[in-house]
Amino acid sequence: MLPAGFLLALCLNLNAQEKVKPLSSFRDSLDHAIDISDWLVNKKGVLIVPTIITEPAVGYGIALAAVMFHSSYSEKNGPPSMTGVLGAGTLNGTWAAGVFHSGYWKQDRIRYMGAVARTNANLGFYGSGNIDFLDGEAVNLNLDAWLLLQQIKFRIPESNFFIGGRYLLLDTDNTFEVPLDIPEYDTTVFSSTLSELTLKFELDSRNNVLTPTKGLFFSLSGTYSDDWFGGDGLYGRIGLTLIGYVPAGKKVYIGLRHESTYSLGDVPYYARPIISLRGAPLMKYQNENITVMEAEVDWNVYKRWTVSGFTGMGNAFANFAEFEKGKSVTTLGTGFRYMIARKLGTNAGMDFAVSNDDFAFYIVFGTAWLR
Repeated sequence: MLPAGFLLALCLNLNAQEKVKPLSSFRDSLDHAIDISDWLVNKKGVLIVPTIITEPAVGYGIALAAVMFHSSYSEKNGPPSMTGVLGAGTLNGTWAAGVFHSGYWKQDRIRYMGAVARTNANLGFYGSGNIDFLDGEAVNLNLDAWLLLQQIKFRIPESNFFIGGRYLLLDTDNTFEVPLDIPEYDTTVFSSTLSELTLKFELDSRNNVLTPTKGLFFSLSGTYSDDWFGGDGLYGRIGLTLIGYVPAGKKVYIGLRHESTYSLGDVPYYARPIISLRGAPLMKYQNENITVMEAEVDWNVYKRWTVSGFTGMGNAFANFAEFEKGKSVTTLGTGFRYMIARKLGTNAGMDFAVSNDDFAFYIVFGTAWLR
């Protein structure tokens, strides 16, 4: 079974440079299985990409993007630059629209990403930190926001190291469904502005960015905000990400992931880090500091088919002295993948996961830890 988004993409493909190919063209010459390797390698023009949204924080929905490939992978001998427009909506009334550009320049020595978007999101707010009066129940928080993102990274010559920076501007009108009777949330409606500059240092030695089976991804980042360039206050964050993949045989692969984010100064609740784990709603576990561990085992059971099992744990805490009082979560899940592009070593499939009180499923192209 293939992801619904892929089947729709075959039907809606609008290739500006070449005629639409018949479905038989999406067969691998080696085993005649359904495969999009040649199509991806030679793709140039416009592609309509539909996606199903399954994130519990906003409910089920659909996203649609029109992506312009400026060149093909084969022409550039590397990732092509892309420009696109997108729109999304979910059953709880959340919607978003935006434009983006992803550029790979100078033979992948420079990587750029930029986006402008408008969103009106309805999220379940569980409180940042230990707020007992919510008693595990969510209060609806509406975010009416404009977003501007600019990021650029430079490869250190003849290496897998990158250095760069990111700027984020998020201008938001926030509305709680009910007033929260504590000083930090003493009104139902207020505005906020995030204006953050982040410096990044990365190492990426993975053998495949989309579906790695060996290698390491390491990222160290420092984020700074202050009133003088439009932010709500002086604060900072330090982020650490470490993801590794190790073969445990010809058909078994182990992946390990660690992420930690630590806040410095008086960080507004809406800028505090959140725990991201499959099975846990995206906004449910938040505090001034978070730490996450996740492990995954993939087993290639038959030809192109792989099954996986994964588990994770995370804790959102105010400080190390109160680590044991933090909001903690444990997740457990399973999934499957089909090798949809053999020549690129890329899989696609679904994951199913549970956490303390929640269940979620995800449609995944490549690794769930895509960075």
